[in-house]
Amino acid sequence: MSVGFVLFRLGERTFATKLDEVREIVRLQGLEQLPGMTPPLAGVIVLRGMPLPVLDVRAPRTPDNSGAPDSSGDVLVIETGAGLVGVAVDEVSAVLHPDELPDADTAPKALPAYVVGVRTYGGRPVLLVNLQSLLDTTAAGWQQSLLAGQT
Repeated sequence: MSVGFVLFRLGERTFATKLDEVREIVRLQGLEQLPGMTPPLAGVIVLRGMPLPVLDVRAPRTPDNSGAPDSSGDVLVIETGAGLVGVAVDEVSAVLHPDELPDADTAPKALPAYVVGVRTYGGRPVLLVNLQSLLDTTAAGWQQSLLAGQT
């Protein structure tokens, strides 16, 4: 059985991930910063009565990367070795059937390790990413941030 895709935006770039990597999609609402939390940990949201750590892989909203995290957007909830984690994205734009996101005819040879393929949507290239690898690459130290927030 073919797996569908979640299409999402980080800044001006559109990405996709396999639907089976995402446990659920929720709006980024009620983001709370707690003492001791450091980037990339943006804060926690309450999901069905339980705190969910949210990691922010989006581009900084201020030129000097200071200030509170942006609390708009969507959250991709994924299962990791550290438990459930939310990944903040600017927008989830679609959940697609596998046929709606075909392989691209050509792909660049040099891509980051978290990119596992190139697809097309609406005639434009879309990078297919592995979310766990994306976190490990773009939010280095995220597991330590979670542990630091628990002490």
